[in-house]
Amino acid sequence: MSTPEVRRLVPHVVEGVADADTVTWARAMTAAFLRPRVEPADLARAAASYAGQRLRGVYETGDPAPVVTLRSWDSQMTVPGGEVTVDAVTSIGVRSTHRRRGLLRAVLVDDLAEAARAGTPVAALTSTQGALYERFGFGLASWTRSLRLDARAARFRVPEPTGRLRTLDVATLPSAAAPVQDRARRRHPGSMDRVGHSWSALMTGLNTFSGMVPDRGRHAVLWSDATGRPGGYVVYRVARDWVAEDGGEIAVLDLQATTPESYRELWRHLASLDLVGSVTWSDASVDEPLPWLLDDHRPVTAGTTREMLWLRILDVPAALGARRYPVTDRVVLAVDDPARYAAGTWALDTTDPVAPRASSTTDEPDVALDAATLGALYLGGVDPRVLARAGRLEERTPGAAGRLARLLAAPSVPWNGIRF
Repeated sequence: MSTPEVRRLVPHVVEGVADADTVTWARAMTAAFLRPRVEPADLARAAASYAGQRLRGVYETGDPAPVVTLRSWDSQMTVPGGEVTVDAVTSIGVRSTHRRRGLLRAVLVDDLAEAARAGTPVAALTSTQGALYERFGFGLASWTRSLRLDARAARFRVPEPTGRLRTLDVATLPSAAAPVQDRARRRHPGSMDRVGHSWSALMTGLNTFSGMVPDRGRHAVLWSDATGRPGGYVVYRVARDWVAEDGGEIAVLDLQATTPESYRELWRHLASLDLVGSVTWSDASVDEPLPWLLDDHRPVTAGTTREMLWLRILDVPAALGARRYPVTDRVVLAVDDPARYAAGTWALDTTDPVAPRASSTTDEPDVALDAATLGALYLGGVDPRVLARAGRLEERTPGAAGRLARLLAAPSVPWNGIRF
């Protein structure tokens, strides 16, 4: 039996249709995720969304379809005080007949190595089985939580609506909403940009995972302030028809607000829709202010938190130098990383708050941790003192975990509302 090999594919798209190799890759990926088969012509159109992205597969001799898939692209992610380029990794799938052979490692190691060579400081992924990726140095850095609003019981503390609303469609959504999303994401460490075909997929539901079956129950609304400046948008779908006994239910797919006023008015719009009994959002932040907009908190119920963003530091000086810090200090970190990307002893020095530096040092470390723990801490959403109590971080200098907690504190809770 021949040894499987990793191959890299460059998607080629002509007149909105992807090439045959890309379509074959897409079919293998959707099969690994147990998605329904898609007609070849539909799949070719869906796979066109991969233009400009990086595809990898593990192939066996004589088989044109990969037994393992991985897709990645460069994205911008907000960090405290700035942003950083990340290698966004997704579509990691293994053919059911080839599980437990270590083949996933081959494509992921290859992708991370290329990202590191390109100078990309951080890799990111979202996963329903995220714990699988700690072995590759990924740490859990943000969470989401589901929300449910009883629309019929909601009473807003500010009784009169402000600004104006207008509906958007698949043609107008990208140009109208993209500038808003770019401003809104800068309010939340961990938020990533939404680009390219993801806008049309958000509005139509058409993608390789959906089987290219359109979701015609999707709607989008843009809110603008009194001066006409757009401040927020929401995209939602009809999750349950209004004929239900307790009214219809709508599910928020994406809600981005740049100001408290825009956030309030988007929720007011959702709660005031005729025939709607409830509004749900599966990927809300863990600190949504929605209950505080109401006279009574009880119409809002929160579900359990879910894992969202896993981060892998590939370049410590570049990653730590890209963000800003609320206090001045110098903390020395000893990072264990078998893959060597983050390995070493690093002095994080924020004496100059405008230009913080992380540099290699021979000084004795204040704390010792592994690469996955460093990824978890990066956005400021995880307390180093908690990780010290869990044995995930070793405090070599008394009080160093607390100093690191103050140093890494973020201005807001990390959140990324875009699964990929």
